[in-house]
Amino acid sequence: MNETAAQRRRRRTRVEVTRRAVELFAARGYAATSTEEVAAAADVSRSTLFRLFSDKEDLLFALEDELLATARAAVAEAPADLRPWPAVSWAAVRMAGELAPLRDLMVQREEVVAAVPALHLRAAGKLRRWEASLAEGLRDRGVPGEDALLLAKLVVACFEVAQAGWLAGDAGDLPALVTAALERLPAALES
Repeated sequence: MNETAAQRRRRRTRVEVTRRAVELFAARGYAATSTEEVAAAADVSRSTLFRLFSDKEDLLFALEDELLATARAAVAEAPADLRPWPAVSWAAVRMAGELAPLRDLMVQREEVVAAVPALHLRAAGKLRRWEASLAEGLRDRGVPGEDALLLAKLVVACFEVAQAGWLAGDAGDLPALVTAALERLPAALES
């Protein structure tokens, strides 16, 4: 996917605004931090903030939502000769590589989410959307619907386990941890 200069600028601005928001939420508390304070800290107007993000929760989950938009495309970009499981696994490792540079931000974000029970539902919903997007990518490759969803759920579970360890400080980078989790799955299924 070729991005225009305007799209790259918008994405960089969203990352920076999200970074400032997460820092404020972690320092002051999610409920105690207003969108006006986030806009001021990020040096954007309130109207710009709401052009970039639909609501306060979106400030926390926007980075992963952008990756979600690329999940289907990542499955499509997997080498054509790969069978379904290796293709969706390839896509998960690629997405892990895109998320890896944001580790510090993700650690802070998880702390904020853990402290606010109302955000747990949004976090769980994000996982379901990732599954649906990956399953769509598999269906685009000719995988039957139920099989596509099953494979997507398995790869997201592996990603989630790897990401939890990574955020808790496991050695290794996220793509390597995701790869290791994906490689452990067959043995785990047989035990």
